[in-house]
Amino acid sequence: MFNFRRLPGILYHRRYTTLSSILLTVTILYYLLHWGIMCTNFETWQHIKRLCHLHQKGEAVGNLCQPLCIDKKIHSFTCHAFHAGKEAVFSANWEGTHLVFKASRRVWANNLDTVYWVDKEGRQHFPSEADFNNMIRDIVSSKLNYSISNDQLKRLSRLGFSKAKEGSPQRQVEMQNLWVLLQDNEYLCSLLYSDIDVFPQLLGTCGGFFAVEYLEPVHGGSNILSISDGNEEWPSRVKLAMLMMELLSELETNLPEPFHLCDIKMSHFGLVKGTQRLKFLDLDSAVPRTVASKATADGRHCTKHEECDFFDCRSLCNDKTKKCDLPVTNDNYQVVCEKIFLGWTLSGTVIIPGLLISPHTPSSLASLLRHCAHPNNSPRQFVPDDLKVKLYTKLTELDEILHF
Repeated sequence: MFNFRRLPGILYHRRYTTLSSILLTVTILYYLLHWGIMCTNFETWQHIKRLCHLHQKGEAVGNLCQPLCIDKKIHSFTCHAFHAGKEAVFSANWEGTHLVFKASRRVWANNLDTVYWVDKEGRQHFPSEADFNNMIRDIVSSKLNYSISNDQLKRLSRLGFSKAKEGSPQRQVEMQNLWVLLQDNEYLCSLLYSDIDVFPQLLGTCGGFFAVEYLEPVHGGSNILSISDGNEEWPSRVKLAMLMMELLSELETNLPEPFHLCDIKMSHFGLVKGTQRLKFLDLDSAVPRTVASKATADGRHCTKHEECDFFDCRSLCNDKTKKCDLPVTNDNYQVVCEKIFLGWTLSGTVIIPGLLISPHTPSSLASLLRHCAHPNNSPRQFVPDDLKVKLYTKLTELDEILHF
C-alpha cells in the first residue's frame, strides 16, 4: 500500500487534493484518448500487433497484410488525433507511397457483426455467394441510397484480385473481412466513387483495416488565427476558397445524388499534391441527400430546431407534431460559408475570423458571405444557385486581380 508520509510535506498535508488532481488528470487523458482528441504511437503499434496476430491466425486477409506483417515494408507509422468516429487512424510509408490506415470502432468490438450464423452445435454457416451479393446490395442501398451495378458488385464482393474458391475456408475469411469493411461509410465511398475523384483513393486492406492515399489536410479551423493577414497570404486564401467551391459543385452534380458533408471542418479538406484540387477526407458523415434527410428527421421528438441537427446537416422541428421534419434544409455551401469562410460569429458579429475575413476583404464579398451563411436570414436554408454563382464569380475576379 502507498505510504503518504513519504510524500514531501506540502503534498502530504494536501494529499487528498493531490490525489484528486491526479485522478482528474488521468480521467481527462483517458477521455482525450478515447474520443480521439489525443493519440499516441503506442496505440498504433498495439493495433498493428493485434492485426498481424489475426493475419498469422489466418483471420485477416488483404493485399496489405503481407507488406505490413511479413515483409515489414510498411513503416514510419504516425498516429492521427481527432478521429472520434474511428477506432484507429494512422499514416505510414510503403515503397514511396504515403498512405493512411483507418478502422471503424466495430473492428475490435465484442459484438462485431458477423456474416455467418451459428447453430446449436456451434457450427458456423456462411451465406451463399448469391445471398452475400444480396447482402451487399442491401447495405449499399441502406447507407448510400444507391443501386450498384454488376461491375461494382464484383469489386465490393471480393478483396482486390482474390481468387479464393467459393465455399472454401479462405473465401469464408474473406467474406467476414469484407463484411466488416462494408459497414464503414468511408470504405464504401472511397471504393464506389473512385472514378469521380472527390474522395481519397482506396489503396488496399488488411482484415478490418483499409488504407487510402494520404493528402495534406488544409490547415485552419482552430489554427485559422495563425494564418497571416499579410498581403502575401490573402491570394492563397482566395484561391483555397475557390477550390472549396469547385469541390462542393462536384459533390452536388457529379454523384448519383447530391452529397451532404455533415461534419465540415477546414482540416477535412485535403490538397492533392502537385495540383490545384481538393478532396474531402473525412467521410464518416458524408452521405447522399436522401440519407442526410433521414438522419435529421429520424422521428425523434423535438421542441426546437437545433434538436433536429445531425452535426452540420439541419432540419426543422414541426410546431404541430413536435417531430423533426423531412428533408434536410441546408446544404454544403451554407455550412462552408458559415463555418469556414466567415468563421465563428456571435449575434451577427464575427468573433473568430474565417478564411475570407481579413482587412483585405472587399465589402461586396463580405455581403455575399453573410447572405450565403444565412440564406433568407436563416442557417436552415439552401443557398440559391444565383448566389453560388455570384460568390464564385467574385472569388474568380479577385483571384485574377491578385495573380495579375
